[in-house]
Parts: sequence; structure tokens; C-alpha cells
Amino acid sequence: MKLFITGATGYIGGEVLHQFLQKLPHFWVTALHRLPEEAKLLKDSYGDRVHPIFGSLDNSGTLEREAREADIIINAACYNHAPSVEVFKKVLSERRTKALFIQISGTGILVDSTEPDGYRPDKVYSDVDDIDEINSLPDSQPHRPAEKVALSIEDSNPEFVKTAVVCPPLIFGIGQGCGNKLSVQIPWLLRAVVEVGYNFTVYDGMTRWDHAHIYDVGTLFMAIVEKYLQGEPFRSGHAGYYFVEDGSDFYWKDLAAKVSDSLYSRGLIRSREIKKLNPAQVREIFHLPAMYWGSNCRSKADAGKLLGWRPIKSDDAHFWADVDESLDYMVSRGIL
Repeated sequence: MKLFITGATGYIGGEVLHQFLQKLPHFWVTALHRLPEEAKLLKDSYGDRVHPIFGSLDNSGTLEREAREADIIINAACYNHAPSVEVFKKVLSERRTKALFIQISGTGILVDSTEPDGYRPDKVYSDVDDIDEINSLPDSQPHRPAEKVALSIEDSNPEFVKTAVVCPPLIFGIGQGCGNKLSVQIPWLLRAVVEVGYNFTVYDGMTRWDHAHIYDVGTLFMAIVEKYLQGEPFRSGHAGYYFVEDGSDFYWKDLAAKVSDSLYSRGLIRSREIKKLNPAQVREIFHLPAMYWGSNCRSKADAGKLLGWRPIKSDDAHFWADVDESLDYMVSRGIL
């Protein structure tokens, strides 16, 4: 059997590939890459177990060829590239052999507002109980255009194709993949605070997000894959929407305080000061999109539990420890 994966040297795709090779070593694996050094990294790390394929998400011919030949397709390269998902839909709609397609997304689709009058801090979306509401979210929400295409793929060929969308929140933890091992929100915040010299919250920082360890993101992908390979029923198509969390969440003001303490204790900033900024100031001073540091975004991973999946590293203790672990990793490699 064959896997085709995009984003294989990225943070999420790299973790998924690592776990896939551990669990299913008999698969023939092809991995899309854009740069010669990525191909070398894949070969040096996995040898003949992974076959690098040169191209990008804009190379529709390459995507079509690989998707036609693969039994499982994991598109982990980008949340937002709707044209590539359209290519996969075209190919999969014509399949006459069974295939599984998994698309990465993110709970950015759930963000409420960066302005207090739009906050909904108590709103928690279940990927089972609220699936109709999730499927009705407007195209203006982040990631929505690409995931809408992914969710519609199974409708075009339900006899042969199963699909799922995996939608993590803030991801943390050092990845096991061969390429990028760092997430986005915490590392970006660490870098920005060092560059500017002080930390911030969007307004008072009383907005909440969920969090998930990269390891648990990978195990959810694998839970879907294994259920599919076993021929057992699972939620797919428009119902195949999978959040990743363990019931824990955090306030951005608390994360800002932890980041400031960690940087100050290492002498990387001169003050623990945290300024309350509006979204325009965050963009101007820190060059960061305020939406990802100053909104509410809360989810409930009920669909994964129906698979038998359980997160083991996404708890609060791992989350808070990761600020220091990511910081030490970045310093040791000259990233910060």
C-alpha cells in the first residue's frame, strides 16, 4: 500500500510521517518536497523508506499523479491552499479503488473577535454535537475555504473515498519529524518579545484558547488511519471533523506572564513588563496577527474519543513546561 504526504518536513507533517513509519513500516511512502535540502533530509533520516517527490502545492500535475497512485493521502503542508485541495478532489472523485484523504486545518476557524464587544469566551465547539454549526461557518473564517473543499470530497465519490479534517488548536511541543520541530504561536511570541524588549496582551488578555501537544496531533492522525485500514466505521465526510484537545485551556494573559518570566530569568529581556495593546498596535509593533493572540477559540474533541483516541501529552503541565523547553531549544540552536 502507498501513502502520499505533503508537508513531510514541516512541523505537523513531519510528526505524522514519523509516527506513520513507526506504525506502518510496510507502506510505500512518497513525500512532496520543494527544495533539494528537504529531499536530502528525508533520505538521510529515513533512507529508502521514503521517496521524495519534487514539487509544490501549485504543481497540479504532480499532485494528480501521486493522488491517483496512493491509497492514503495526507495533505499536511498548508491549512489555506484551496486550489491544491481542489486538485485532490478532482482525482478522488474519479477513483474506482478505495482511498483515504486527510486534510490539516486549525481551530483558527473558530476565533470570535479581537475586539471585546465580539468576545464569546464561554463558547465551546464540539466536533460531534456542533458539527452542523461548524459546517456552516462563513468563508471569512481562517482556513475555511480549503477545509470546505476537503469536507465535500467524499460526497463526490462516497463508495470509494473516505475523508477527514484534523483541526488542532495552539500546538506545542518539540516535534519528532526530521525537519521543523517548532510550532508557531509560542515560538513566534518568544522571538517577537526578544526583538521588541517587552511583552504584550491584546487588551487585558482575558481570552482563552485550547492547546494540544504535537505528539497527540500525530496520534489522532494515526487513529483515523488505523480505523480506516481496519475497515471499521468512523466519522467521515462532512461529519469527519476532528478537534485535538484534552479539556485544558489557558488565558493569553497567563501565557504572556510565563513567557516574560522565562525570558527575563535567562537575561533575554530586561523587564517582565507586559503592555496592554490594541490589535493595530500588535500588528505595528510586533508584526503579529492579533487574532492568534487576542481572541477566544475553544473546541471539544468528541469525535476523536469515538475512535478510541486519547491525548496523553496535551495537559496543562506539559503545556506550561513547553515554554521553557521551546525556549531552550531555540537558544541552543541559535534560533533566538
